Order: sequence, then C-alpha cells, then structure tokens
Amino acid sequence: MGPAENENRRKKLIQLIHVGKAKMALGDDAYRAFLEGAAGKSSCADMSERQLEAALRAMRRNGFSQLPNRVKPEEQGMASPGQLEYIKGMWQKCARNKSDAALSAFASRIAGVKSLRFLTIHTAQKVILALRDMMAKAGFDPDTSEALDG
Repeated sequence: MGPAENENRRKKLIQLIHVGKAKMALGDDAYRAFLEGAAGKSSCADMSERQLEAALRAMRRNGFSQLPNRVKPEEQGMASPGQLEYIKGMWQKCARNKSDAALSAFASRIAGVKSLRFLTIHTAQKVILALRDMMAKAGFDPDTSEALDG
C-alpha cells in the first residue's frame, strides 16, 4: 500500500470511529475515555493506523455495528432509565446469582453488549422479554412480580 492508500484507510477508520461514537451515544468525555482505554490516546488524530483499528475493534465488542439497522427508528435510541431499572428489578427478583456481573453476562448473552449502558431500546426489549420468561419459570407473575400459586 502506498502513502495515499494508507492515508485513505486512516481517514476511513477515523470516520467509522466517529460513526461509532454517534451510534453508541457517547458524550465527548466518555468518547475520549473510551479511546484512551482502547488505544492509549484520547484523540484519533494522534493515533497510528494500528491504534485506530484497536479502537474500532473495541467499539464493535461494545455493541457498535456497521451493518444497516433493521430496527424501527423509534427503537434506535439508547435504553431508557426506566427500562434499565425494570431490568435490574426483574433480575433481583428471579436470578439465582443477583450480582451485577451475572446480569452483565446475561445481557451479553441475550443482546451482545458488554454492559447494560450499551443497551438500545430494541436490545433492552429483548432482555426484558428473556427476563419475563425467567420470572415465569422461577414461579413469579412477570406483570405483578408476585409469586404464582401453583
């Protein structure tokens, strides 16, 4: 690859990282901290091509996808605080291991995210539906959170 091709690849990586920042709804401070953790630098301009690739890989591990969303526009935002509280409450009610780490592992398995904060409205709905099934299997009515007499 020549210098021009390297520069074009570098620009493409930076562009993808900026798209990832927007899709992951990262504020400026969170974005810079994310870059620092993923590549050791807080600005794309200061990164080598290898560091840019590492930052993009980290974004993909944390829920960023370049594939077009086939989700309705009203389901594309980040999960609401109400959804997250609902998920945590249901988890506390029916899970055997009630730890945050176990809940994160569950969310990762169901929605493919590393942390609850990366859930979108759509993926949070998937987690809620899975938790409703768990609650029913544990003997709770998911709508009232009361034990079923059975």
